[in-house]
Amino acid sequence: MTELSAVILAGGRSSRMKTDKAELELSGKRFIDILTYKLLSMGISDIMISGYERPVAHTRYTPDIYPGKGPLSGIHAGLKAAAGTRVLFIAVDAPLIPVSFLEKLTAAHTNGITAAECCGILQPMTAVYDKQLCAECDAFIKADKLKVRELMQKTGYKTMTFEGSELLIKGCNTPEEYRQLKEYALTSEDVGGI
Repeated sequence: MTELSAVILAGGRSSRMKTDKAELELSGKRFIDILTYKLLSMGISDIMISGYERPVAHTRYTPDIYPGKGPLSGIHAGLKAAAGTRVLFIAVDAPLIPVSFLEKLTAAHTNGITAAECCGILQPMTAVYDKQLCAECDAFIKADKLKVRELMQKTGYKTMTFEGSELLIKGCNTPEEYRQLKEYALTSEDVGGI
């Protein structure tokens, strides 16, 4: 599937979690490794990591061209470096997102941006972006417009509803949310890939 690349967004200060979220573990596996495995299982060979510099097997590190500019900078760098014409972005703090949903999301994408939505809330970090949006991201960052949702509103987007637990897609930002995620992983059968 050479036309599809993927980026695991692992940047951010993790100020509420107080530790690097890529290093958090479920069932003895780091979040970053769980997501890499899921992407590989989808047949994606061009897997990039934004915001986490340590080596991860089967991936390549993609540094921000505009450091310190938030998630939009990671999206921009991923689009610029992608080998594919479409790029699937996922946040490192949502390791339990089902592969089946990621496959549906990529299959539903036709052009522009196709983003996940759960409980009526848009999830712009779980989305497929066209590589050609790189120039638009660049212009936004240069204009100091750093909100991903503003980019989406300007370029247009469609959504794919995620029907599962919000816990699986929204990401965990606090120790309490991490505890809930670990509990879910122990009690649910819907955690493919770990």
